[in-house]
Parts: sequence; structure tokens; C-alpha cells
Amino acid sequence: MKFRLLTLVISLLLMTNVLQAQDRVVKGIVKESGSEEPLPGVNVLIQGTSTGSTTDFNGEFSLSIPEGSTLVFSYVGYMAQEVVVGNQSVINVSLEVDAEQLEEVVVTALGVERSSKSLTYSTQSVSSEELTTVKDPNMMNALSGKVAGLQVNKSGSGAGGSVKITLRGNTSVAGSNSPLYVVDGMPLAGSGATQANNAIDDAGRDGGDGVSNLNPEDIESINVLKGAAASALYGSQAANGVILITTKKGHAGHSKITFSSNFTVDSPMLLPETQSKYNIDGSAVTGESLNSEDFFKNGLTWVNAISATKGGENSQTYLSYAYTDAQGVIETNTFNKHNFTARNTSKMYDGKLELSAGINYIHQEGNNRPGVGTPMNAIASALLSPRGISKSDMQNYEVYDPVRKIYVQNWQENDTQYLTDNPYWVLNRNMIEETRDRFIVTGKAKYNISDWLWAQGRISIDNTTDVWDRKAYATTNTTSVGFNENGITNGGYFRDDFNNNQVYADAIINGNKKFGNLSITGLLGTSITDQKTYLKRIDTGRGTLKFANLFSSSALPDGNSIVYEQTQRQVQSVFGSFQFGFKDMVFLDVTGRNDWSSTLPEKNNSYFYPSVGLTAVLNEMVKMPEVISLAKIRGTYTMLGNDAPFGVTTVQHTINPYTGSLERANTAPFGDLKPESSRSLELGAELEMFNGLLYFDFNYYKTNTEDQLIRVLAPSGSEYTYNYVNTGNIQNQGYEIALTAIPVSKGDVTWTTTFNFSKNENKVVELYSDDPERIEWLTDGANAAYSLGLKQGGSYGDIYGYDFAREEDGTMSIDSETGLPYRGAERVKVGNSNPDFMLGWSNSVKYKNFTLNMLIDGKFGGEIVSFTQSYMDSRGTSKSWADAVEGGTVTVEGVELPALDYYATVSGRDGVTSQYVYDATNIRLRELSVAYTFAQNFGVFEDLTLSAVGRNLFFFYNNAPFDPDITSSSGNGMQGLDFFGVPATRSFGMNLRVNF
Repeated sequence: MKFRLLTLVISLLLMTNVLQAQDRVVKGIVKESGSEEPLPGVNVLIQGTSTGSTTDFNGEFSLSIPEGSTLVFSYVGYMAQEVVVGNQSVINVSLEVDAEQLEEVVVTALGVERSSKSLTYSTQSVSSEELTTVKDPNMMNALSGKVAGLQVNKSGSGAGGSVKITLRGNTSVAGSNSPLYVVDGMPLAGSGATQANNAIDDAGRDGGDGVSNLNPEDIESINVLKGAAASALYGSQAANGVILITTKKGHAGHSKITFSSNFTVDSPMLLPETQSKYNIDGSAVTGESLNSEDFFKNGLTWVNAISATKGGENSQTYLSYAYTDAQGVIETNTFNKHNFTARNTSKMYDGKLELSAGINYIHQEGNNRPGVGTPMNAIASALLSPRGISKSDMQNYEVYDPVRKIYVQNWQENDTQYLTDNPYWVLNRNMIEETRDRFIVTGKAKYNISDWLWAQGRISIDNTTDVWDRKAYATTNTTSVGFNENGITNGGYFRDDFNNNQVYADAIINGNKKFGNLSITGLLGTSITDQKTYLKRIDTGRGTLKFANLFSSSALPDGNSIVYEQTQRQVQSVFGSFQFGFKDMVFLDVTGRNDWSSTLPEKNNSYFYPSVGLTAVLNEMVKMPEVISLAKIRGTYTMLGNDAPFGVTTVQHTINPYTGSLERANTAPFGDLKPESSRSLELGAELEMFNGLLYFDFNYYKTNTEDQLIRVLAPSGSEYTYNYVNTGNIQNQGYEIALTAIPVSKGDVTWTTTFNFSKNENKVVELYSDDPERIEWLTDGANAAYSLGLKQGGSYGDIYGYDFAREEDGTMSIDSETGLPYRGAERVKVGNSNPDFMLGWSNSVKYKNFTLNMLIDGKFGGEIVSFTQSYMDSRGTSKSWADAVEGGTVTVEGVELPALDYYATVSGRDGVTSQYVYDATNIRLRELSVAYTFAQNFGVFEDLTLSAVGRNLFFFYNNAPFDPDITSSSGNGMQGLDFFGVPATRSFGMNLRVNF
């Protein structure tokens, strides 16, 4: 707290002691040396700051600067030039062409740099500034709306929770659909198609998303490889695309210290509307009731970070530390994280040998991050609690029992249907404590054999230890923790000790050579990924502890056992990539990779996948108008393979944790398992005009993923109940459009705008050839009123539930005696969780030292089911229920029904799902920031920037009574379901950044 206050005081003092340096206007023209043609789009910056302008179509600029400034002129393909302004008011500059930097380079697979115009596939980049201007405890939330084809869904598990990231739709039934995260060319553990599902379960275990632990201040840029061709060299792990992260490093001849402090207030928005007028039977409430706005509070988030870089000619170092401290919007929910980073790069033997090493250490703690649904969820308990109970009464959540000599829950409800307790008992006596310790150690040695050939070896060790601990005190709802033979509940204990260790190593040789008009770039390599997991689980289940509130393995109920699980999977690979270029106008890519996976049977454990791509740079082939600086078409065809989850090929007997007995496996080992395979076609075009002032990127893709791993009922009389089969064909096709323009670049004003549009259509072409009507449930069918299912001819993300029984003409079937409609007997499709298309529109306006950034983000189409609303209606705690009681009747499909009878029919766990389906379309102001950069050499600082920031500020359109973007799970199931998660929040705050 002292550190927070000190930061705030320093910020205020700096604001009130601004040096009153006199600014003046400098104008000029920037031309190309030799041709003397004006250059539009040249960056003109005040040295040491982010303040500047861009030349207009005539190469002209105008900029207000403080005394003593130096201007830096830079443009891709040209040598940067520095000019000391002195007393000059007009500065004309001629930039020299830089042959070595003429082509923009981007980081591609395995961390190798390639010329952007030679790429045969689509990529899209996000800068460090876009990640850190409006910060989130999970930096992946900052990608929403900024990359075409990338869908971000924030979890409902509170401060520091994970996110679900999907690129170009879902593809796999049994595997993960998450992209692979790659840091400086090496895969990050806990991500990718072959990793375990990191779903958030109803006990509150949030498996994380692998990348949320990182410090956004350490990141230089993010490059998203969306297509299969872009990620083919990473193999099966990258079946769902790759998010490449390039980190900051030290630079030769440059020393710098950067400090940033970000503070936001997180205010709950779109809270469920509750009522306090009526009891469940419709009678008037006599006491004071707890409304939802009384239960939630404002959250606070602090993110403070400091970094230092220092570099000489042969050695450069980067050090950083960041601390995140977040308080959630419900009491006792906190999250804090420490990030330590150190990196060094050295050169030896006249620069031929390059050595680099890095270490990241992350320690984070979370308390009472709520799960979703019921039981032991304080949010569900608060929203479902009977009316007529005040907040003060609830906060008196325990009383002393002189007989048992312990404190017991102060709650009169015996709720066996929804398993709720006093919400404040859940917050204080069903506590969840989570800790994570993570080490990421990397090393690389690169040897420059010649000016066109180099070889390197790399290794990465990523080790994560998680502890998830929940203590449910005696007298917690007995349906949640059970009772002993005497009918007494002593509480329950739930604990996971989990360790994941991944070792990745590769060796690569790369060459780039020109032979007249022909250029050849080649890469050959081999890699190994070895992942080991260990789990120790304590779970009293529906039993109860031997002794009240003794949370220890020694107090487990008789028959309970501690479960130990260990897994190991290893993938060995060889790969190669060759690009042939002709006159820098036509480029042909050919890649191939072969994997050997330990999760596949020996006879099928080897799988090969190739890709081929072609790019034609049209403006190099034919003469075009001078305004066109790039016109390019490209196409790729790729085959990818994907292995299977651990244990599919072997018999998996288990130990029942509640009885300690051996339970025989019910699924036969799949000795003939084949790897999942996909075929992908991508076509694209790029157009750049006015030297970068206008850029357009279009992509069309089609991907078919086949040989899905599906479990089916075994034939009658078989040894096992289930068998696995390879079957199915899931297709994703769509298109993406990215448009970036600088409509205004005049004087001190520069306006940059970017549109991202994407549309994906998913189709289950085939599921199970022997039974086309079969439905594959991605969620447990026991969730009667909601399930996510796949059916041939349908779509991944189809939501199944109950509708009213229908007559042949489609009208509701009415019970002649009660006058009420029947609920249908079978689950039917009631919607789909995926949007029809997504749109992001970002704007950055710079005027002198001011910068305004704004992002509008929209998802259009799709549906979502609200169990929150359905359960509240069932318990009579919602405003809509109270309104209906006052009105007496509810009109449904033209039929007038008694309100209490209607809700008794349609609401609750087994109700009529179709009555709780909402349109998921929403358009929001996702980010807004206004920044001011103080003059160069501001006091003791090189520069200082102060920003007012806001995130998720309001909806332009949203028809649902909740935030449709919040997901109940980061895994495959429970998509399109609102189920008592943490509500959406809007954030307001300040961001301070100083450079020394």
C-alpha cells in the first residue's frame, strides 16, 4: 500500500511541476535522395519520446517541439536521419535508401526472420504499446478486436482468470482448440493443440492459459500466425495456429530504465436484476432483502513494473520486475503476481558466435476465485438466497455451537436442489487458495558460419507447480460435502498438487543465398518436446472429514484414498523449409515435417505433413501507378497432423478416491489409433498504397479436420463398454479483412485507423458414418437443460436443450387439464455459441504531445443460454419473475399463462431452455485512453507520459442481461452458457510511464 501511495504522490507532484518550456513549430519536406520524390508516411519523432508526426502525401510535416530538441526521421527501407533543430524553423530532409533494410521483415515460425513481401501466408502483428496502454491482469484480453479471425472470451472466474482464445474456429472434438504460444521461437508449456484441456470446472479450478503469467512490459511484439501454412513447422502443437511473442532485450550502446504504474477501478456492470418484493409463493416480503448491487463491490487493480537495459558492443542485458495486485468485485477475492526477468545476449569471435540466456520466475497467489454454477459459489448463493434476508443478517454467517464446540453456519435454508449456502459463509468458510510458481529458463547458441549460413541450438525448460486448496468447514451444505454415519457433517477438503515440466530443444541450420535473379532460403532442423505431469489429489467428495475442520489427509473419511496421476508425452521431429525467389517478384515455399509421438501406437506413431505456398508481387512484375507500393497475391495448401491425448492406446484402470477400490476401465485401448489430420487451403491478397498510408489485407481459407477421435458404445457382449474410433470431418471456412489507413497526416495531427473483419462458418461434414443422427456431447448430458453437442450437418458450438412439445403445425402442445404447455421429451438444438462475424475498429489520433486511442469491438450473431436467469426465476429472486407475478400472467407465443405456473414449468435446471436463449450480438467501447507526453528531458526523466485509461466502458448494443463474451470454461465444453460467473466490469484508471 505504501508503494501505491508513493507512486500516486509522485504522479501528482510531477503533474503540478511541469517545466514551462516554450514550444515552437517546425515545418519541412522529406524527399528520397537522388530522385527527390516526396516521401509520404515518414515518421518524424522528437528524439527520446513517442511524440511526433507523419509526413503527408506531399512529404510535408509540421510539428510543435520544445527548445533543444532533436528530430529523428525514419521510414522502412531508408536510413534513419537525426537533425538537431537549433534555431531552424524549416527543415528539409533527404533520406538515403538502405539496401539492407529495404524490405520489412517479420518474425515467422521458429523465430526466423523473413521478408514480409515474400510470405505466402497471412500474419498480423500487435505492438507492445497496444498491450500495455490499457492493461489487464491477463494481457491476452488486450488482443480482443485487434486481430482479424482471433476470438477472445474472458472467463467468469474473477481477478487473474484465464481466457479462451480461438483462431479461425474450433476444429478438434477430443483435443484442445487453443493456439500454440511461442516465446522467442520456443513453445510455451500449457498451450497448443496437444495440451490437456484447461477447462474451468465448477469447483473453481482455473487451469490457466499458459501465457497469462507473462509480464506484458517484457514483450516487444506479438505476431499471430493464423493459417496452417504459417504454423506447419511447429507440427501438431500448432494445429490451431500460433501466437508468436518476441520479448525485449538489451541493445548495444544504449542504457535505459523504464518505470510504469497502472491503477484502475473495476466497477461491476450488467448485474443480474433481482427483486425484494415477493417470496417464492408470491406473498409479500416483510423484511429487508439483499440485492445484487449490495453483494458486489468495486475492484482495484495495480500493476507496477520497472525494467533496465544496458548494452555494449558485445554484451547486452535486460532486467525487469513487475507486481500485479488485484482485488475482485466480490469480498475476499484477491490476486497478486510477481514477475522477475533477466536476459543476456553476448557475441564472441568477431561476432560469429552469439550466446543468449534468459530466466523468468513467476509467483502468483489467488484467493477465492469463484467457479461457475453451483455448489460452493458465493455468487450463486447470493442471487438465489430467499427474499427477506438482509445483507447484515447474511454477514453474520456463523454462530457458536456449545454442543459441538465449533462455529457453525448461520443459515436456515436446507437447499438440496441448488446446493447453496449463506453466501458469506462460502466467502469465508469455503475458502480457495491458489499458488503458482513457474520457472522458464532458455538458452541459445548461434554460430554464423558465413554471411549467408548460420546454425543454432536452443533449449527451454518450463516448469510450473500449482497448488489448489479448498477448505469447506463443518455445516457446509451436506449435499456438497456429505455427512457421516451419524448424520453429522464435519466439512470437506479438496486439494490438487500439480506439476507440469516441459523440456523443448531444437537444432537448426539456415541459409540464404542469391544466384543472379534466383534466391534460395533453406532451413533444416530437428526438435524434441518432452512433457511430464504429476498430480496428487485429495477430494472428500460427497463424504465428510473424520474430525470437524481438520483439513488433513489423515482426516479423510474411511475408504477415501489420495489419488496420484503421472503422465509423460514426447514428440520427436525433423523438419525442413525451402523458399525459392525469382527477381524478388515470385516466391515458392515448400515445407515438410515428420513427428513421432508417444501418445500414438507404435505402428501409427509417425506422421508427415507438407505444405506448399506461392506468392506473386504484382507491382514488381508489371508497371503500376506510383501510388501503389505493394500489390501481392498468395496461396497455400497445407496438411497437418495431430496426435492424441495421453492414455488412449493403453488400458486406463483407476482408483475410486472415495472408496479406495480399483475400478476397471470401461473403454477399450485403441491400438489402431491414427493421428488426426487436416487439409487447409488459404488464398490472400495485399495492397499497400502511398508508401504505407493505406494497407489492405484479404484472406480466404478452408480447413477440413478428419480422423477425429470419438468414443462410441461398443457392440453388445464386448469386453468394454466403449470403443474409440477415428472418424468425422469438421470444416471451417471463412474470410478476413484488415484495413489500415492514415487519413490525416498534416502538421501536428496524425490519425491512424484500422478495421479488422472476420467471418467463419463451421460445419460438421461427417461425425460418425455408421450413425449420421448420432450426437456427440461435448458437455455432460446430465446438464439436462443445456448441453453442447455435435451432429452431422450441424456446427461445432451447437447448443442443445429443451423446447416446448410441438404439434404438427409447430404450435405448443397444451395440457387440456392445466392449460400449460408441455416440455418436450428430447433435447433439441436451441442455438449456436459462435458469432456470425466479428469486427474491430481501432483509432489513434496524435496532436502535438497528446495521443487518443480508442477501440470498438463487436461480435455479431450467435446465441447464449442463461442458467443464471433460469435458476433465479425458479427461486423467485429475479426482477422479471416479480414483474410477472405483479402482472398475473405471461404471454408466450400468443398464449396467456399464469405467471407462477409458467415459471414453474420453464425455469430451473430441467426447465425449457428455449425460453432462456439470448442473442449474443454485442458492440462495445473496448478501450479508451488519453495520454500526454511531457517535454523531452523533463526534469530528471528522459520523458514522461501520463494517461487516463478505460476498458470495457459501455455497450453500444447488447440485448442480453449479461456480458455475452464471458465464458464459463476455457476448454471445449460449456460455451455459450452464462452460469453464475463473475459479472463484467468496466475499468477506469491512470497509467504513468517514465524513462530515465
